[in-house]
Amino acid sequence: MSVNLFGQNESIRNLSVNQGTQIITGSVSAANREDYYSFNFSGRSSLSLAVKGMYANANLQVLNSNGQELARSVNRHNRDESINVTLEAGSYYIKVSRFRNATTTYNLEYSTGVIPQTPPPPPSPPSSSSWLDMVFQDSQIRADIKSSFSDSVIDRNEVIKILRASEDDGVVDATEFRDLQNLVSNASRLGIQEYVRVLTNKVVNGDAANQRYQNGVLGNLTAGSSSTVMSNLINKWFLGRDYPTTPYTYQQASGVLFQNGVSYQDVKQGQINDCFFLVGLAATAVESPTTIENMFIDNGDNTFTVRFFRNGVADYVTVDKYLPTDYSGRFVYASKGSSYNNPANELWVALAEKAYAQLNESGWIYQDNTNSYSGIGKSGYISDALSHITGQAVSMSNVLNLDSLMNAISTGKLIGFGSKSSGVAPDIVASHAYALVDYNASTQIFTLFNPWGMESTSKPSILQLSWSQILSNFSYWDGANKFLV
Repeated sequence: MSVNLFGQNESIRNLSVNQGTQIITGSVSAANREDYYSFNFSGRSSLSLAVKGMYANANLQVLNSNGQELARSVNRHNRDESINVTLEAGSYYIKVSRFRNATTTYNLEYSTGVIPQTPPPPPSPPSSSSWLDMVFQDSQIRADIKSSFSDSVIDRNEVIKILRASEDDGVVDATEFRDLQNLVSNASRLGIQEYVRVLTNKVVNGDAANQRYQNGVLGNLTAGSSSTVMSNLINKWFLGRDYPTTPYTYQQASGVLFQNGVSYQDVKQGQINDCFFLVGLAATAVESPTTIENMFIDNGDNTFTVRFFRNGVADYVTVDKYLPTDYSGRFVYASKGSSYNNPANELWVALAEKAYAQLNESGWIYQDNTNSYSGIGKSGYISDALSHITGQAVSMSNVLNLDSLMNAISTGKLIGFGSKSSGVAPDIVASHAYALVDYNASTQIFTLFNPWGMESTSKPSILQLSWSQILSNFSYWDGANKFLV
C-alpha cells in the first residue's frame, strides 16, 4: 500500500518514543477518515501498538517512510486492534483509519523497546576448520557443528542436536548462547535449510510466541537460561508439542497428509468460525494446488513443518499429528466428524488449521495472538488468509463490479466472497465466506463452495449463481495473485 504522506502534513502528529506505555486519543469520521502519527527509531527496536475504546470499526497500520504497509490489524466491528513488530532504524508512520462509514473515537496505546544488536561473526579465514574454531567457542557445540558439517550440510536433526548440546550443566551459558546466535547468523554458509534457520532463529533470537508453553510461562532464550527453557523451545518450534488450547481431547490421528492430491473438496469446517481461513485454503487448492503441497515439510517423525507468509516472507511452524477429538473420538474442528483412528483420513486441512492456531501466538496474523483454536475462530478477512497462505499480493473488500471480477478471474486470481449479514437466500449462510471454484463463461454462472464441506446437510456445499444472485447475497470479494510453484 502507498499513500501520499506529504499531502497529509497537517494531520501528521509526531510521537515521542520511550520504553513506557503512552496513550493518546483520536477520532475518525467522514470529515477525518484517517489519522497519521510519525516516529523515528535510532536503532533496531520493538513497537507495540493497540487501538482501544472504539464504538465502531477502525483499522491500524504501520507504514515505512514511503507509505508502504509493514503491518496491519483489521479486526471486525469495534474489537481492539493490536500490532507487535520489530523495526530497524528509520522513520515510520502509524495510520488509524475508519472502516467504511465508521465514526468513532479511540485510544492509541504504544510502547517501544531497544533491541541489542548481535555482534557480527569474525571474518572468515581461508580454512573452514579454522573458521569454525574461531567462531564457535564452546567445545561441545563446536564438535557437533564440525561433525554435522562434514558433508557441507547441517540438517534439521543435526541442528536439534547442536541446540541440545547447550543444555549441559543445566544452563545455557553466555559462550553457548553466543555460539547459537552465530549458528543462526551463518546458517547459509553452514548449509542449513531456510525453514530450519527460521525455526532456529525463533529458538535462539526470540519470538512473541515464546512467552508461553503448554499454558505456562516460558520466555525467550538468554544467556543464563535453564536447560528446561531450551528443551521447551525445541519442543515448541521443532517438534510441535505446544498444542493450541481447546476443551477437547487430543489424540494421535491416523491417516496421511494427502489422499489423491489436493482438492478444495477436502475442506470441511468444524466448530469454530474460521471460514475465512478455510476458504483461503480452498481457493488456493482450486488455482494452485502445488502451493498447498509445498506448504508442508514432512519431517519423517510424525511432525510437519508448515509454511505461511508474513508480508511475503516465508515463516514456519511445526505441528504433530495429535488433533482435538470429542468423547467418541471424532475430530471437532477441520474434518469434523471423521474418526481419529481411520487410516483413510486426509490430514492436510486439519494440520494447516492447527498450525495457523499456533502461529496466531506470534502476533501478526490479525487475530487475538493466543495459541488456541478459539483464537482463530472469531472471524477474519479472506484476504489475510490468502496473503498468509500464498505470500502473494491481495486485494481486500472489493466492490461487486462485474468487469473487475471478470478481469480477476481471467488472470487466475484466487477469489473468495463474503455474504451479506442479513437478507440472504435460504440456501446461503449469512456473514460467511465462500470460495469461487468455477466460472462458466458460456452460461455466466459462478460456482461457489461452502467450507462447511461436501457432506453438509444444513446448507448446500456447492452454489451455482448468476451475477444478479451474487449481487443480491454477497457484499464483497477478496482476491490474491496466483502463486506459481
